Amino acid sequence: MPRKSKHSDATLFIVYAMWLKGHTETTTARIAGLKTKKQVAGIIARSPWKDRAGMGDAKRQQELSNLKQIHYDDETKALRCSGRLQQFDWTIEPLCRDQRRT
Repeated sequence: MPRKSKHSDATLFIVYAMWLKGHTETTTARIAGLKTKKQVAGIIARSPWKDRAGMGDAKRQQELSNLKQIHYDDETKALRCSGRLQQFDWTIEPLCRDQRRT
């Protein structure tokens, strides 16, 4: 049986979106309102996107766009993230050298 997350859907969405975009665990933790980057690492380890370094840029962009579409609420015409990603740019950033698989 899958383990139930103790984080809200909005928090998980923020972490997934920021991770796919290319942000670090530290930045993601700060924006998502988590106490440590270790919490982000745990969320990512259980996600379908744990190996973002192994994904090409086109695949990461496609997954980020899909994630945005899934979490868009047609009734409210907004994303289900408590407004924390209103100014978010939905274009991936290239991974720096230490974020890439060698």
